[in-house]
Amino acid sequence: MLGKMRSLAHLVVFSSIFHSFFGKAEAAAAPLVTDVLPSGVPLPSPAPGFVLPPEDTGTELLGDACGARVWLGRKGIRLNLQDVEEIWGLASGGMHPGPTYDGMTAATLVLETRRAFGWHDGLLNISAIQVRGRSLAEERLGSLNPVSGYDAGRTTRLFELWYGQGFFGNRLDIRVGTIDLDTEFLVSQNASLFLNASFGWPLSTSSNLYSGGPSWPFSAVGTRIKWSPAYPLVLMLAITDDNPTKGPFYSQLSPTRMDPSGTSFSTSGGTLFLGEAQLWVDAAQSLSGKDAPALPGTWKIGGLYDTGHFPDPRYDSRGGFLGSPDSSGIPAYHHGNWLGYIVLDQTLWRTVQGPSKAINTFVRATIASGTRNRFTNEVEAGLTFQGFVPSRPNDVVGIGWGTSFYGHRARDNVKDTIRLADSSARLLVPEDHIELTWQIPVRDYLTVQPDFQYFWHVGGQAPEKGQAAASEGAVLGLNMTTTF
Repeated sequence: MLGKMRSLAHLVVFSSIFHSFFGKAEAAAAPLVTDVLPSGVPLPSPAPGFVLPPEDTGTELLGDACGARVWLGRKGIRLNLQDVEEIWGLASGGMHPGPTYDGMTAATLVLETRRAFGWHDGLLNISAIQVRGRSLAEERLGSLNPVSGYDAGRTTRLFELWYGQGFFGNRLDIRVGTIDLDTEFLVSQNASLFLNASFGWPLSTSSNLYSGGPSWPFSAVGTRIKWSPAYPLVLMLAITDDNPTKGPFYSQLSPTRMDPSGTSFSTSGGTLFLGEAQLWVDAAQSLSGKDAPALPGTWKIGGLYDTGHFPDPRYDSRGGFLGSPDSSGIPAYHHGNWLGYIVLDQTLWRTVQGPSKAINTFVRATIASGTRNRFTNEVEAGLTFQGFVPSRPNDVVGIGWGTSFYGHRARDNVKDTIRLADSSARLLVPEDHIELTWQIPVRDYLTVQPDFQYFWHVGGQAPEKGQAAASEGAVLGLNMTTTF
C-alpha cells in the first residue's frame, strides 16, 4: 500500500512539473460522434487549414434536452444517441430477389476528467450498440462483401471502453482499454460516405483475421498511441489482442454469437500490431505555388503484424492437399501474419468563394501474405461531389468501386479439388462491386441516403454455364441516420 501511495505521489509531482514547463495541455482527442458509425458517415467540407474534422456540433433531435445536456456538460459529461434504419432490396440476380431490413442504435458517453474532478487532459469513453435485422448479403445476394457496414448479426453489446490521456498540448495521445481500430486505422475519410462494408474495414482484414479483427462491432483489449512529432506528420501505433471473441478461426457460429455481450475482454489470442503514418498535404501548393487555393489531402501508409496462428489455404496438417479426398480436412497452421496498405484522400477541386463545392477522390490498396490468407490484394477507389445538387448545397453524391483478389494458394486449392475430387467446383475470381450513393441532410440531426450497388462475380466464383445472370446482382437501399 505504501508503494502505491508513493507511486501516486510521484505521478502528481510529475503532472505538476509538466504543467509548469509546458503549460496547460488540451484534453486527449475527443472521439467524433460519428466514430460509432461504420458507414454512411457525413463528410465535412475540405479544410484548407488541414485541421482534423471538428466534433459534431450540429443540433440533435432532442436539442439540449430541457437543459440536461448543458448541466451534464458543466460536469464534463457528453451523452450521444444515434439510430440507423436501413431497407435493402435485391432487384435482380443473386439467389433470392426481395427485401431485407437492418438497423442499429448506439449510445456513447464521454467523461472529461478535468471538468469532472480536476484531472487534466483525460477522457473516459464508453459506448454500446444494439444491431438488428437480417443480412441481404447472406440470405439473398450471396456476396463476399456485405452491402452495408451494419450487416453484422443481431447483437446488443458493449462497443468500446477506454481511457485516453493527452500530453504536450495533445501532440501525444494514448488510449488504453477495449478499442475498435477501424475508426482510425486503414480508413479513408471520403470512402466512409459509402454504405458497402468494404469501404470501411476491408474484406482483406475482415476475412483474414480472427473474427474479423478489432473492427465494428467488435473491440479488443489493448492500447493506441497517436503522436504528432511535427506538422503535418501524424504517427499511430496500436497493440491489441488479435481475437476479440476468443473463437477459432473457422467456426459454425457467427462472431456475434461467440461473444454476444462484448464483455469477453479476450487476452488469450495472439498480439496484433498495427502502425500507420499520415501526411497532411496541400496538392495545390505543391503544383501551383503558395498563392493557389488549398487542395487538402491526407496520404497514409501502414501495416499490421499478427503473432497468432493462421490456416494455410491449400495444404493440410499432414502436408497434403486440402482439396484431396484423402485430406484430413485440418489445414496446416502458420505462425504470424502480415498486411500492408496505402490510403489516399485528396481534394481535386473546390470553390473558394460563393456556395461551397468540392470534388474529392480516394484510393485504398492492400497487400497480404498468400500462404496464410485467402485474399491477398484489394483495391477501393471513388469520387465524391459536394454541393453540386441544385438548391441543395449540403448534399453529397458519390461513386465508388471495389474488388478483392484471392491468393495463389486459395486459387490452387480449388484447382486441386477440380482435379482430384469434384470436377463441378467453380474457379475463384475477383468479386467486383460499384456503388452510387446520395447523402441528403434533411435536418442537422437527420440524413437520408438512397443507394444503388451492382455486383459482378457474386461470391467470388466463376459463373456456371448458363448461369451468368445469377453471378451478378443489383441492389437498392435506403439509409436513415438520426442523432438524438
